[in-house]
Amino acid sequence: MLRPPSHGQGTARSLNRLRRWAPFLLLLPGLFAIPVGILSITGPHGAIHLVSEQTLVQPGRPIWLGLHFQLEPGWHIYWVNPGDSGEPPRVKWTLPEGFVAGPLNWPSPRRIEDHSLIDYGYQNEVLLPVQITPPARLKAGEKADLSATVNWLVCRDICVPGHATLDLAIPVGTGSPAPPSPSHPLFAKARSDLPRPAPKAWKLKASLDRRQFVLDVETGKQEAGGAFFPLEPNQLENAAPQRITPYSRGIRIELQRSDQMVKLPSLLRGVLVLSSGQGFMIEAPVITTQ
Repeated sequence: MLRPPSHGQGTARSLNRLRRWAPFLLLLPGLFAIPVGILSITGPHGAIHLVSEQTLVQPGRPIWLGLHFQLEPGWHIYWVNPGDSGEPPRVKWTLPEGFVAGPLNWPSPRRIEDHSLIDYGYQNEVLLPVQITPPARLKAGEKADLSATVNWLVCRDICVPGHATLDLAIPVGTGSPAPPSPSHPLFAKARSDLPRPAPKAWKLKASLDRRQFVLDVETGKQEAGGAFFPLEPNQLENAAPQRITPYSRGIRIELQRSDQMVKLPSLLRGVLVLSSGQGFMIEAPVITTQ
């Protein structure tokens, strides 16, 4: 489960944001009448849906909701570390008394070329799941009114901010586990796309000099390729190519360090996405050689 890092306000990133946001303001979204368990609002260059995996809320049993983004071709939103510019989606929940929302879960991102920049994010569609835990005491036959206020940024050649408040009322029931909703396949796919913890048998290390990080991941077999996505901003020169060297028991990745990095890290933290498409959360101890 990924949690957002604290984002610095580096000069270059601030200029990028100003340049890309300036020409646009968000128009008020339109609301569609759709089935219970899904709320959809049109936004800039796509739509956002608040969906539930279950058809009922049951006392004390966690329920999964998700922010489902569907984007026009060529447009993208951002991962928890957006890369060279942009911001990840943010959500503020308004829930009944006793309900508790967990953090957003972030599927493995991809590198997205945006002129001379590299962004980390998602194209076409993505579901960001979140677990909601209701209190142990609920009355069957009532409805749980759940509300999410979401801010996001969608980009292509320029960026457009989006804002929406999505309200969802889900019946309260008891007894056997709640049947899945029509949105269940979206959650199954999102879970398969979430980065897994790195296996304990893996051996991880990183070295850092004045020019680059060298990340070694020993998985026990030769890996065909991969890409690394740092959790912390301003550590890597995102637009620089990642030099990949497979070897008999793993993979080595050379990563150009950012000239905006102000503190030497003790750990290189992020997501390693292998050529299979599976992502892994890794924390590699950093040895400084400068």
